[in-house]
Amino acid sequence: MDDDDYNLLNMDRHTPLSTGTPSPYGRACVNCSQSKCKCITRGVGGRCERCTRLNKECRPSVTVRRRNLKRPVVSKSARLEEKLDGLVSLLKAGAQPSAIAADPLTTAVIYNSAQHSNGTSDTTSPHSQTEGGSVMSALNDNLPVSASGKTGSEGTVYNSPATVLHDAVEPSPVEAEEYLTSFRIHKSNYFPFLYIPSTTTAQQLHQERPFLWLCIMAIASRSTSQQQALGNKIRHILAQEMVLNSGRNLDLLLGLLVYIGWANYQVHSKPSLSVFTQLATSLVFDLGLNKPTQKDPQLMLCINSQKSPKPATVRTMEERRAALGCFVISSIVSSFLQQIDALRWTSHMDECLQVLDERHECVNDEILVQQVRLQRIVEKVTLSTWYDGGMEAAEDIKPPPYFYLQALRSQLQEVKNKLSPQSQCCEVVLAHLYITELTINEIALFQMPIITNHPNFQQLQCLYACIESIKSWFEVFFSISPIAYIGFPFSIFSQLVRCLATLYRLSTLDDPAWDKKGVQKTADLLHILDRVINNMEQVKTLAGLNNNESTEEDIFSQTAKLFRSIRPGWEAKLGPDDLMISTTSTLDDTSETSLAEAFPVNFSDNDWLTDFLLSPNY
Repeated sequence: MDDDDYNLLNMDRHTPLSTGTPSPYGRACVNCSQSKCKCITRGVGGRCERCTRLNKECRPSVTVRRRNLKRPVVSKSARLEEKLDGLVSLLKAGAQPSAIAADPLTTAVIYNSAQHSNGTSDTTSPHSQTEGGSVMSALNDNLPVSASGKTGSEGTVYNSPATVLHDAVEPSPVEAEEYLTSFRIHKSNYFPFLYIPSTTTAQQLHQERPFLWLCIMAIASRSTSQQQALGNKIRHILAQEMVLNSGRNLDLLLGLLVYIGWANYQVHSKPSLSVFTQLATSLVFDLGLNKPTQKDPQLMLCINSQKSPKPATVRTMEERRAALGCFVISSIVSSFLQQIDALRWTSHMDECLQVLDERHECVNDEILVQQVRLQRIVEKVTLSTWYDGGMEAAEDIKPPPYFYLQALRSQLQEVKNKLSPQSQCCEVVLAHLYITELTINEIALFQMPIITNHPNFQQLQCLYACIESIKSWFEVFFSISPIAYIGFPFSIFSQLVRCLATLYRLSTLDDPAWDKKGVQKTADLLHILDRVINNMEQVKTLAGLNNNESTEEDIFSQTAKLFRSIRPGWEAKLGPDDLMISTTSTLDDTSETSLAEAFPVNFSDNDWLTDFLLSPNY
């Protein structure tokens, strides 16, 4: 109320009860409305009681009461029919001159996906055009996507990906060739599920596999801002094509595997990484890559039987690599995050592995074969009932039989014996080999305290084998030049975090039967951590990474800062009596002693990394 109301407060107490009529909702005069008082009118056209008391001009307020419009009730079947009509109209819109064309990349991806939905089987090699249905024909025909969006049954406008993503920064033709070359040289050998011949240009890949091209550009770009823009475009296309349009084709699968394989550049949250991995797994199932090809056409329930897909009769090498690559990356994500299941291994995938091992169309095929064999052993360990990826020992879990451990070690030794001389010197294969050894022997950490009354000291042998595996892994890691780190996929980053975290636990393990000083002599945790930080900090300069137009730093600078921030907490946990002198330490501020407080707030988006290092067991 205003001051006049307070001055008349006592007078109002002696005023007889009003005989006027309250104004309807939204019809109070201007003075009463501003003072938020009840407006009592005495008669038609007269002043209200409050304005009369205050001797003010009583002006009616000009208001328009908002009313909720009743939306028509539309059945689910009607909405489904309208969506189907919208898709048909979208495909027929090319003949309308008034339609606004989308950008070529989004148009090509949408056309490719729509074509698969209409029955064109995508089983050819990535560098040949399918008859009457290539992505190039979509570009030539300039198939448009309405930029104004599509109207739903309730009047809601849905913007197409072309509208939302039109401003995304795409590389120039020169940059695209540079990024594709960088992918071939620095990245493809770390996760070789994809073979792109050296004769294939970026322009050809853009025309034949537009989504794969986009994903390669996103992870190979040396500009952080460009990586972010292209990453946003990838997520929008995935949402549009896989979720809304139910698109299923090999281009989406290959691009998604690139996106997940190098998720350390784009995906910084565990839920997102899990979702993308499950999308890739669903594509393998929908495309039937995990089972033999059908020799006879099958009858399928579809809207138009004349456009039913023709099943492929020959499995291509590209499809075999894609299925095996999906198994590898889904198993790595599953064992690291412990949130989803990996792609289930089938007998047909066994056949794909055998064919790939026998043919070796490219040098990297041998690397993929060894990765699959080693990851299958890891998968057997992680699927065991006594395995806990969070490394939390349960009271009701008993140690596994030692003959089972011996069986796993025998399988690993069999893989070692089959390694060619080239694989025995390959850093990628050796890194996977040592992380597999660590996974097998790591089961000794599930049973604490250490059992010393066993005649063969099997538990102690496993723990010391873990140290040797970690030491060997870091020897391989440090043999790689920091400039080559730009090719590291998610698997190498997860292995790095796994080795550091496990070495930290072994270095701080309090047990009378455990020699912590011996651990420090074999593998000095802080010395190793300092070398990792130093190498990560060199990548930006050596590789020419550009963070100028971005609010965030590149993944290597972020990782270096993250590891630098946890070092004081780890040093405090180790204690002065157990510390070895680390001659390569570059830290100036060691005042922070809490591991949890050592993490800066701006790293909260990298929760798959920080959560693992902040685990109570580490």
